[in-house]
Amino acid sequence: MKRETKFLTRVDGDLRIEDATVKSDSQDNTVHVEGSTLCYDDCTFDCNLRTRSLEGRRGKIVIEGDLTVEHSVKIERGELYVRGNMSTERMEVGRRVEVAGDLNSKRVDVGGALKVEGCVKSTDLRVGGSFQSGSDAEVEEIDVGGSVNIEGKTKSTSIEVGGKFVGKGLVEAEKIDVGGSVRAESQVAIGEIDVGGQLSIAGGVIQRKIDVGGTFESSQHLSFQSIDVGGKTYIAGGEGGNIEVGGTLTCDGDLSFRRIDVGGTVSIDGDATGEDIKVGGTVKVTKNLTLSENLKVGGTVKIGKAVKANTIKVGGKIEAEKAEADRKIETNTLITTLGAKAEYIEIGRRGKARGPIIADETLIKRRAHIEDVYAKSVELRNGCRVRNIYAEDIRLESNCTVDGEVNYTTSLRSERNVSFAFEPKKTEKLPPPPF
Repeated sequence: MKRETKFLTRVDGDLRIEDATVKSDSQDNTVHVEGSTLCYDDCTFDCNLRTRSLEGRRGKIVIEGDLTVEHSVKIERGELYVRGNMSTERMEVGRRVEVAGDLNSKRVDVGGALKVEGCVKSTDLRVGGSFQSGSDAEVEEIDVGGSVNIEGKTKSTSIEVGGKFVGKGLVEAEKIDVGGSVRAESQVAIGEIDVGGQLSIAGGVIQRKIDVGGTFESSQHLSFQSIDVGGKTYIAGGEGGNIEVGGTLTCDGDLSFRRIDVGGTVSIDGDATGEDIKVGGTVKVTKNLTLSENLKVGGTVKIGKAVKANTIKVGGKIEAEKAEADRKIETNTLITTLGAKAEYIEIGRRGKARGPIIADETLIKRRAHIEDVYAKSVELRNGCRVRNIYAEDIRLESNCTVDGEVNYTTSLRSERNVSFAFEPKKTEKLPPPPF
């Protein structure tokens, strides 16, 4: 048939058409082809089509109804448009496929673009350009060179996309690997995800690793095992394991973790609980920061309530209601309202401490200014200024100034030019520390 319209009901063998339109004269508006349907140039089926296989070359094939293919669809250098539902075992189309209804095919291979307005169900889906689904997509393996946009739920074992992935509904996948960006507008349940550029999700669970080259955002609570981000990270509260960020980490909510390693700044609006924090810049926590191991910060630490760790080492300033360490606190400036307590506390050169210091051993370096000290052993280097000292053993280097009282139980050693507001007093019992 060539450049004509033909009415058919059933073809016992193969059907060959070229540049033609086929209509059905059956009650169910369906043409049944027992063999293969072969199309050359542009062909239109103004009906439903059921066939063993569908082949096309060079042109555009349009099915104005449902397309049901028992075995395979193969269209070389052509396009396929289905106005209803489509079902086949295998599909291989050179350029473009559009399905107005649902698509069900175990294997899909499209060189250009695939657009499905309904649901997609497949075992293996490969598209060279773009893949769009207007509803849910349940595909075990997705491999797309360009972009993926799924309006409904996504359920997959493996998703690999060269450019951009967008999922509007719940995204469930064992593994996602995207070269460009990922946006999941609902919650996710993912094993692991690797994104070259930007990752944006609405919270959920990522069981193993999040690896992002650029920026990462989670707008709702997130459970995770590992986060590794090159740039900025924002999460709206969460719980998990290790967090490694090259730039900044911002959390709007409580955060529990194992370890945080950030090159820039950390800001947590809530309570923060974990093992270890290492930050090059600054740390800010609006409530409590509780660590079982170490806090190491190159710049400043500002805690709304209490900070507690095994060791605290801050290059700049610590501000908190209360600071406690099992072993030691080392910083330049220590500002507390209730005090700081550790086995060993050290204030750096020209540093400052506001609030009581409570320690077994205290070292105040040259020209630092502090308030009250409660300790077993206190050493003030040259030119320091202190308000009150209550300690067993006290050593004051030259040019130190004591504005208040000095009480000691064992020994007091002071060098030249030490100024006492009151005469130091040796006593059997020292006043108790604030806590």
